[in-house]
Amino acid sequence: MTIVQTFFKEEETGRAQAEIHDTPQGFMVKYYDTRGSLIREELHAGKSLQWAEDAAENWALGIKVLNG
Repeated sequence: MTIVQTFFKEEETGRAQAEIHDTPQGFMVKYYDTRGSLIREELHAGKSLQWAEDAAENWALGIKVLNG
């Protein structure tokens, strides 16, 4: 699993991040809170890198909300 790109989200408590990984199953976005703890993983099987980038960027901009 290779990290392709990282997006950052500035919050009051620090910097959170989303990493895009290239996996054999497709692009995986891993979301981390400001402490570096994993919040959620999303596998985007069959989708393009641009799709995964849009998901990560939308989260960093506050457009995408992670539930659960």
